[in-house]
Amino acid sequence: MARKLKRLLPRGLTRSAGKLARIVIKSRLLIVFLSLCVLGVIVALQMRPDPNVVPYAELFNQMSVVSYRESPSDTSARFMIELAAGGRVFRRYDVDARTFLPPALDRDYNRAITGTSYRPLQARGHVTQGLWLDVRRHAGRSLVAEQFNELYRATLDYVKPISMVAGVLGTLSGYSVGYRIGSWNGSLASRAVQERVLATPDLGPVLAREAWRRVLLEPAVMGSEGDAARFAAVRGTQQLYASFLAIALNDSDGFIPREAERLTRLGHSAESRTMLEFVAAVRRAVIDSLHVASTDFSAVERWASLLVRRGHWAADAIPPPGEERARYIGMLAWYGVAPPPREPGRVWVGPRMLVREGDTRGFVTDEILTTAVGCPIAWRNRLREENSGAGAMVSAWFSDRPELVAIGVLVGRVGEQIVSAVREVAERPGVEPSRATGRVVPPTATAAFPSQVPVVSSPVLTDSAALRLGLLDSLASDTVSTADSAKIVAPRD
Repeated sequence: MARKLKRLLPRGLTRSAGKLARIVIKSRLLIVFLSLCVLGVIVALQMRPDPNVVPYAELFNQMSVVSYRESPSDTSARFMIELAAGGRVFRRYDVDARTFLPPALDRDYNRAITGTSYRPLQARGHVTQGLWLDVRRHAGRSLVAEQFNELYRATLDYVKPISMVAGVLGTLSGYSVGYRIGSWNGSLASRAVQERVLATPDLGPVLAREAWRRVLLEPAVMGSEGDAARFAAVRGTQQLYASFLAIALNDSDGFIPREAERLTRLGHSAESRTMLEFVAAVRRAVIDSLHVASTDFSAVERWASLLVRRGHWAADAIPPPGEERARYIGMLAWYGVAPPPREPGRVWVGPRMLVREGDTRGFVTDEILTTAVGCPIAWRNRLREENSGAGAMVSAWFSDRPELVAIGVLVGRVGEQIVSAVREVAERPGVEPSRATGRVVPPTATAAFPSQVPVVSSPVLTDSAALRLGLLDSLASDTVSTADSAKIVAPRD
């Protein structure tokens, strides 16, 4: 084989390749590359999670939802969840059939012309400060650069070239290559990990509920909208959508049944039925024991489409000018669902989650994320973060570079070990704590749990389905304050 290869290749090229190989071997370049590659493997092995832990956060971040009709004449849509790793779909989940299917190998024409795709929506960070946007002064014009950057945190994208350069240097040095080799068996790109994910009990209902949240959030995503008038109109519809969702979750005095009955009495039965179906879908999604179906997805789509098209469900059912009209508008304002003004002077944008959908950046306000069913599981840990200043830049820089984050984590572990060793020395007989550590070590007590049940601190936003699967063990990495209630998660048999 070698002789045939030599015959096919020109003699000069063969000699040049041989000289280059000898130079690389004689020099220390190859040794340095392999050494850094081994270092990357070691760091990845140290950071590798428990083999029994499933990367649910990675699974949910790359999940997409597709709605389609078998034929253009069908009145109801079906929903399919696509599970992907590295941009490639490895399994699909049929919401109605509740079964996992292999990825589609051919192109279906009917689904291509009747389908709607909800691409993965990934969180970039959380902003806790709100701001007022002056729309009247800039009506009909684009937002000024300062307003646009503040709304979407566009300055976070300035670190993208730095992240790309760091990735190239890490790959050329061999460290990134070794880290990816060492972390392969713990990532979703591994077929073994994929099979372990699919073998998780009760995974289907959790996937369906997460996909339903993705459809629920779609009308609340504010893309990179730079026109001030258009921004104000879309923001008004989003506030109406979020306020009605809050009422649907807690309608203590029966506002929605009364409003639906009024619409039906005035001849707007379609709007009334769409409203009640949306409310029923929201209340079904709150109950973890119920499996959401395609009808629950379609109810969200129809209600959101109604609000986007008409601006308010009662656009044609508002009483004429007079006392009755004033009373009706006042009632809607009391519930926070009054029709948005046509020409608002100022628009309030509160705390928000910065998101990315493909190459488009945007945000989702906390009005929906703080509800009982609106926040995805993978976002709940980031909802408590504050993305501003230098911390935001660092977070954006390291978001796609887990190998660099691993170095910081290992350095922190080493520091904790050093502190622990110093404390052990200070606690030995004959050693004064104040001289050894410079401070008095508080008294501690050792507790033993015969059942070996781990105690996990979790944020306020919880999901009983997530607790059953142990998702919070893999998603929650920060420690909440002592005021939060401690959740005891029993291990699965």
